[in-house]
Amino acid sequence: MRKIMAFTATRAEYGLLKPILRGIKQSPKLELSLVVAGEHLVQWKGNTINEIKRDGFNISEIINSSLASDRTEAIIKSVGLTTILLSDTIRKVEPDFLLLLGDRYELFAPAIAALIQRIPIAHIAGGETTYGVLDEQVRHAITKMAHLHFPTTWEYGWRIRQMGEEAWRIHVVGSPGIENINNCDYMLPNELEEDFGINLEKPIILVTYHPETLEKGYQAPKDIEQLVRALKHFSGHQQVITYPGTEVGYQNIIEAWQQYAADRPNVILKKSLGSRGYLGVMRLASVVVGNSSSGIIEAPSFHVPTVNIGERQKGRIRADSIIDVPCEEKEIVKGIKKALEDRDFRQSLKDVFNPYDPYGDSNASGRIVKVLEEIPINRKLLEKRLDFPSPEEKRNYHVQ
Repeated sequence: MRKIMAFTATRAEYGLLKPILRGIKQSPKLELSLVVAGEHLVQWKGNTINEIKRDGFNISEIINSSLASDRTEAIIKSVGLTTILLSDTIRKVEPDFLLLLGDRYELFAPAIAALIQRIPIAHIAGGETTYGVLDEQVRHAITKMAHLHFPTTWEYGWRIRQMGEEAWRIHVVGSPGIENINNCDYMLPNELEEDFGINLEKPIILVTYHPETLEKGYQAPKDIEQLVRALKHFSGHQQVITYPGTEVGYQNIIEAWQQYAADRPNVILKKSLGSRGYLGVMRLASVVVGNSSSGIIEAPSFHVPTVNIGERQKGRIRADSIIDVPCEEKEIVKGIKKALEDRDFRQSLKDVFNPYDPYGDSNASGRIVKVLEEIPINRKLLEKRLDFPSPEEKRNYHVQ
């Protein structure tokens, strides 16, 4: 039986990993070893480790290495400490594969520890582009360290191929986030009302805003002020706001949300809704607002429009339900009004195609599990070679 070590450090990443973890757990050929770290363990970020436990997963190892600061040096030290602690965990477990998802800086720690200990790395959601954040460089660095690639769309698979990764390593699978939606793995309206106090009779605006981390000297207060001003124009809507991820500048955003929510009964501010709660709110929302990847990847499958703000998600493939706006009060208001009031646009949402479900069957986890079960683990897998494609090979990835 093959041991698969999976690593999770954030609520968003865990929500995407969940159907894959279930698939591994149910496989007669695989054994799951789950390592939990990062903001899952932070009380003021919601203690989302409890969600993992409620979902029935046994946690093999807890890596507590987060530092209570959003300064760059604190984040660097946290990655270093996680690397040290994970090196012992990997040696103890001796997994056959390390499974990673996404592009957050926390992934450097398990990737480096596994690479040096000759553990093959399977990476989900490579080949994407997000020009406005450091995630761009992290993602491509992990791609070059990884031995198996599970991109979510055909175009992302082609980009990995263009990076010199051998074609047999690349398996286009779709987004596991879409699988959560089609499996109805989200809270029902009565649960949302009971757990979060959401009024089901009022229209909902779902808001998640993260720092844009690429620019040195980035000022989160300036951007969040523009968004807060824009949201004040929609006081008749129930605004459900979630905390940002742990990145440089996130504390300023949290402070701004706390001040905004303090005297406004229409604003519900939550550290975390959990993956089921977040999708449950998204399903009922009139519009998703902010710069989270969930507005690009998951919202189209609910036929819910997204007002995507700023540069953070610049470069991602988009459905026609996405409205891109700069981080300026006037433009954000204009985008939200289009999402809420433009009849032709609202009508078009019914037929929106989500490119993150390329096969139309929402079975990313099944494809990933099958590869992990069957691919030979040998020198060929571990021996990385540069192998650039010929131009005509592009058609194999359905890219025009």
